[in-house]
Amino acid sequence: MIKAQIIKGVGGDFWVRDDTRVLVVKGRKKLKEDKLYIGDYVEVDEEAKVIEKLLPRKNFLVRPPLANVEQALIILAPIPKPDLLLVDKLLVKFFSLKIEPVIVINKIDLCANAVISEVTAQYGSICKIVLISALDYNTTSVTLNPLLANKFSILTGQSAVGKTSILNCLKPDITSVTGELSRIGRGRNTTRHSEIFVLDSGAMIADTPGFNAFELDGFTPEDIVDNYIDFHIFSRECKFNNCNHISESFEDCAVKRAVSSGEITQARYDRYKTLFNSALEKEKKQYG
Repeated sequence: MIKAQIIKGVGGDFWVRDDTRVLVVKGRKKLKEDKLYIGDYVEVDEEAKVIEKLLPRKNFLVRPPLANVEQALIILAPIPKPDLLLVDKLLVKFFSLKIEPVIVINKIDLCANAVISEVTAQYGSICKIVLISALDYNTTSVTLNPLLANKFSILTGQSAVGKTSILNCLKPDITSVTGELSRIGRGRNTTRHSEIFVLDSGAMIADTPGFNAFELDGFTPEDIVDNYIDFHIFSRECKFNNCNHISESFEDCAVKRAVSSGEITQARYDRYKTLFNSALEKEKKQYG
């Protein structure tokens, strides 16, 4: 019996990787196919070429189903215009799952100074921000490979920000495969054809669909508060432990005072209110 990680699944076949090789195996009938996902660690009967056991997950993404993700590269670009509300949603999601986010600004050859300044002002204290142009193969590889080393990462963000181009910089031989997988995935609304790409360094990376319509379904107002981590340093000084930074007075809420002083940007706080109120409204509808 060996421990391996699923890196690809097509139909009832699974490609699994241990430290030295890749095997094509089946899943036992007791393991329903829809419960085995890319990134899962499993125990495999090497002789029978069968997955015998699904090992516990560190985390799990529903769309697309990916397990045990360690790092998320959120790709932005000057074109299309960055959707910072989407970025905030992704950050809330990733922090809740203990996935380390990194913001990657691509297409910096397209007069990106305004975007760089805005993103740095709002997220520079929250996570790493790196700058690339996927048109520059060598620089992109040199910049991103150290971030990816020894981790399972995903690329995510809006459509048309250059995720496929970035993948091609990191692993040029996946160009045609990426297109094929994308077409199958859209046509069947499934991720069974998703794949972890293993880079020459041993790092693992997976692409994810555009997240233009991503929503924080199932997140409570408290989840929003907990995962705006840049607010935490200020919220310690709030008068009430359960301060939601909206209904409390200016005098009682240190986060509101930080917004007033510019330590938290007004735009970031406004998006927080949008997500908090959206979660509150969903909660009211659910419980009446």
